[in-house]
Amino acid sequence: MQHTNETAMQNPFQLSFFRVLKQLLPEDTALPEAIADILQVSQDSAYRRLRGDTAMSIDEAITLCNHYKLPISLFVDSVRGLATFRYVAPDNNSATFKKYLSLQLKTIEGILSADEKKIVYAAIDTPLFQHYGYDPLCIFKFHFWMKVILGVEDFKSGFQKSDIDKELLLIAKKIHEGYLQIPSNEIWSYNVLDTTLQQIDFYWESGYFNTTDDAIEILDTLQLLLNDIEHMAEKSTKLIGHKETQQHGAYQLYQSDILLGNNTVVTYADGKRTTFISHQTFNMLICTEEAYCTETEEWLSRILSKSNLISGVSEKSRIKFFRKLRKQIDEAKGKILIADKGMVNK
Repeated sequence: MQHTNETAMQNPFQLSFFRVLKQLLPEDTALPEAIADILQVSQDSAYRRLRGDTAMSIDEAITLCNHYKLPISLFVDSVRGLATFRYVAPDNNSATFKKYLSLQLKTIEGILSADEKKIVYAAIDTPLFQHYGYDPLCIFKFHFWMKVILGVEDFKSGFQKSDIDKELLLIAKKIHEGYLQIPSNEIWSYNVLDTTLQQIDFYWESGYFNTTDDAIEILDTLQLLLNDIEHMAEKSTKLIGHKETQQHGAYQLYQSDILLGNNTVVTYADGKRTTFISHQTFNMLICTEEAYCTETEEWLSRILSKSNLISGVSEKSRIKFFRKLRKQIDEAKGKILIADKGMVNK
């Protein structure tokens, strides 16, 4: 990037920058025109930079990074011990939550478009994508995140299903459908339901549920999700019930006795790796730097080597694992039903 007449093929980070930029911008964005306008060059010059025929100067790189709020590190080789992350900055506006969800969809669609693709997900709680295919659970999660975590003004009252915009549920459905088509390795432990069960308990104890039925429906839906995951693990494929005619990805579920510190995800799309680390309950920090992705990949490999594969094989271990998880749900339901019965008898 020292001179504009050098070829960017010598610097793959310029091409990587534009790939990231395309993922972040709306689909109808005319990138060549936008680049030409921002850099004050002709459209032909913009095309040459996008193709890598012309390397950008340092000033041009900084101008684009400032305009699109992207790290300049996308243009340089990664340094061990240093990494740059991006994320959707949260606020108390529901529109920001929609932006966060839309970014998830773009990520899934980007992985789906690749010929070679995979997700490796070390989960401290049920993977986000899985909630999205089950409306009662998805509605509760969105309500909790916006009310408790983001403090969205519209969610100051108790739990109402109608509070959740139907457009959010449609986006969530698309994410879930995309997830089912991507081969995945997932690592679960016996505490994978803790976060969701604690969130439900918090709403119950705080009086946010208007009826007992609302809480029980969410727990029943969590049970349904668990049944589907067990079926996927048994078949080693993301095959759910009657959807056998649809495209589906391979599914490898591992049970770990190691307590994972956070949700850690590495996605693969035609050789391009991206790492996601859980942040502020539901958000994700996103990093594409090679050194960091390699270190995360190595960590995941070590966790996998110490975990028990319960997909396809190890039927006894799989049955035991899911039985314990179901018991946790049953205990949560029992607590609510006993408390509800006590209130009725008063």
